[in-house]
Amino acid sequence: MFARKWSPILAILVVLGLWCGFAAWQYAGYRHERDVLRESLRQQTHSVLHALIGGAGSHRRRGQFYEDQLQGMLDELVDSGDVLAAAIFAADGSIAASAGSSDLLRAVPDDSPGAYWDNAGLRLIEQFELEPADAPGMGGPGGRFGRGQGPRARLLQAMEDGAPNAGGTKQYVAALVVDRAGVDALVRRAARSHLAVTLAGGLVLALAAWAWRASVKTVAAEGRADLLKKEARFLRDFRQAAAGLAHETRNPLGLIRGWTQRLAQTEADPARREQAQAVIEECDRLTARINQFLAFAKPPAVNLVATPLAPLVAELAMLLQPDLDDKQLRLEQSLSEACASVRADRELLRQALFNLLQNAIHFSPAGESIHVASAMDAAGQCRIDVSDHGPGVAAEAVDSLFTPYFTTRADGTGLGLAIVQQIANVHGWQVRYEPRPGGGALFSLVGIHG
Repeated sequence: MFARKWSPILAILVVLGLWCGFAAWQYAGYRHERDVLRESLRQQTHSVLHALIGGAGSHRRRGQFYEDQLQGMLDELVDSGDVLAAAIFAADGSIAASAGSSDLLRAVPDDSPGAYWDNAGLRLIEQFELEPADAPGMGGPGGRFGRGQGPRARLLQAMEDGAPNAGGTKQYVAALVVDRAGVDALVRRAARSHLAVTLAGGLVLALAAWAWRASVKTVAAEGRADLLKKEARFLRDFRQAAAGLAHETRNPLGLIRGWTQRLAQTEADPARREQAQAVIEECDRLTARINQFLAFAKPPAVNLVATPLAPLVAELAMLLQPDLDDKQLRLEQSLSEACASVRADRELLRQALFNLLQNAIHFSPAGESIHVASAMDAAGQCRIDVSDHGPGVAAEAVDSLFTPYFTTRADGTGLGLAIVQQIANVHGWQVRYEPRPGGGALFSLVGIHG
C-alpha cells in the first residue's frame, strides 16, 4: 500500500531530478558558449588595439607626418563600424587623439588597464610607451606645420607631454570601445537554443516517464486480468463442488434436526430434552454456516435499483438492536443528501452493511458508538462508511482482511468480509479498510453511483 501510494511521487521526483541535471548541463553549456563568444571578441579587440599601438610606434618615427597618420588610423578604425570609439590618452588623462563618440571615452581615463563589459560595449584599455620624438634617429617635430600651429600641432604637443619614465620614454593609454551587439545577438541565440533543448529534454523525459508508467500499468493490468481469469475458473469449479456438497450435507442435517426436535418434544426426561435441544441448536448453527458458505460460493445476481439509504439503515438498526443493547452501543448515522439514494441491489447492499455492522458491534467496547455515514467524493460518486471505536486491525492482518476464511474472531467463519468484497465486486465498487482517526476501524464502500 505504501509503495503504491508513493511510487507516482517518487517517479515524478526522479524525472524532476533528471530534468534539473539536464537543465544544469545545458546552462553550463550556455555559459561556456557565452564565455567563448566574449573571449573571441576580446581577443579580436586586443589584436586591433595592439595593431594600433604598434602603428603609433611605427608612425612616431616618421616625425612630422605622425599626427596625420595617427588620426587617420583612429578614423579608419571607427569607420569600420565595429569600433564605436578609439582614443590615445597622455599620462595626465588628456586626450592625445580620438575618434568616434566622445561620450564613450569620458569614463576611460579613470579605468585601470584591462577589459570591461558595460552597456556601451567592450571597453579595452592598455598602457604603452613611446620614445620622445627628439630621440636619436627620430625625425624632428617641426617641418612644414611648425610646433604650435593648428590642431595637428596640438596633437603632437599632447604626445610630447606624456609622462617620461626612468628610461626617457613616455607613457600613454590606448582605449577602444567595441560594439557588443553582434556578440550579444549570438549569446541570445545560444540562450534560446539551450532553453529550447532544455524544454524539449523535459518533454522527452515526461513522455518517457508517462510511457513507462503506462507500460507498467498495462503489464499490471494484463497480470491482474490473467489472474482473474484463473480465479474465475477455479471459483466456478469450486462453487459447483461446494454447492453439491452443501446440498448433500443440508438434506441429512435437516432430517437429523427434525427427528431430534420430535424427540425433544416427546421425551419425558428433562436431561434428555436438554441434550436434544443442544443438538437442535448445533444443527441450526451448522445450517447457518452452510447457508453462509453457499452465499459466498454462489455468484449473486445483481438487480440494480434506486435504493434509499435512510430506510435501509433504519431497518438494519432495528434488526441489530438486541446486539446493540447487549453492549450498550449507540448506532449513529450521518447520511448526505447528495447520496440519499444509490444505484444498488438492495438485498446485496443490505447484506454487505449487515456484515460490516456485525463486525463493528463485535469489536466495539461497551458504551461506545458505531457510526454509519455517506458522502459524495470529488469524482461525483458516493461512499458509505462504517466506523467503530474498537482496537482496529493489526498491521500484519490488513492484507488478509478480505481473504475467505481469514478471521480475527474466535467465533468467526472468515466469510463476512469476503462476502462484502464479493458484493462490492459484482457492483463495480471497492471495499477499503483504514484505521479510524482517534482509534478504531473504518470500512468503506466506494465508487457507488448515486
